Amino acid sequence: MEGTQRVCKKFTALEAELTCECKTIREPLDSSMDLHNHDGHEILLVLDGAINFYAESGGMLLERGDLICIHELEFHRAALLTKGLYDRIVINIRSGVLKRASSEQTDLESCFQKRAESPLNVVRLMEEEIAKIEEYAKALQESLRDGRCGDEILADAYLKLIMVMVNRHFEKKEFVQHREIMPELVMETFEYIEKHLTEEITLKKLEEYVHHNGTYLSRCFKKVAGISLQQFILAKKISLSCKLLQEGHPPIDVCYMTGFNNYSNFSRTFSKQVGMSPKKYQMQNR
Repeated sequence: MEGTQRVCKKFTALEAELTCECKTIREPLDSSMDLHNHDGHEILLVLDGAINFYAESGGMLLERGDLICIHELEFHRAALLTKGLYDRIVINIRSGVLKRASSEQTDLESCFQKRAESPLNVVRLMEEEIAKIEEYAKALQESLRDGRCGDEILADAYLKLIMVMVNRHFEKKEFVQHREIMPELVMETFEYIEKHLTEEITLKKLEEYVHHNGTYLSRCFKKVAGISLQQFILAKKISLSCKLLQEGHPPIDVCYMTGFNNYSNFSRTFSKQVGMSPKKYQMQNR
């Protein structure tokens, strides 16, 4: 499927190591509501409204008080159910920030780990906890934005307060048991792509694996993902490339490790998706 369709940029390189936004709905919705990923972890807390949340590991309904921890490079999207109403807190954090903020006793990154008992990493907060995190998030957002004397110290403190609260929920295994909303056909498609990402993935091979017509499969996938199968496979290859580059593999090796046929095509596609060349990305993420 490689190279048969224009590049649809679905990878976001974070502009800063730490960002925090208290958001309200904006019409029309932007492309971030389609399947996308980041080179950093994300915390999403729903304050008002309802969404169907989809990731590669499944989907579920999220409402007020639901907090989800999304691992870096994991593809995800929100499908709005309450038109014009979607208030939330979104925190994006690079792994290095959490490593520096952690201690020998407490790993603040643990809430992003995959767990068999909770594939989507969702916990539900009580009203007093929602109010506390909203207070801390607004203060964190202000500290990151204003740049006054001591704001970097305050930002570090507010981040730690939020992350300790979140991780205590995961330590107690207070996971939300969700009703799976992702069609089995789409789940199987994600699984196949994950297993065969470094190979050539064709619609015919997918048809044989899921035992469904390719046209129907493509339609079902796009309904859930918001983007086409071709766009997702290409974006997924770029995501794997980012991971391998971060691990120190030479860009030329990464090209062939991720199933691209030649380096010039890989470099061009990577640059369009990520906004910089593979070499530059690797230098900035050592």
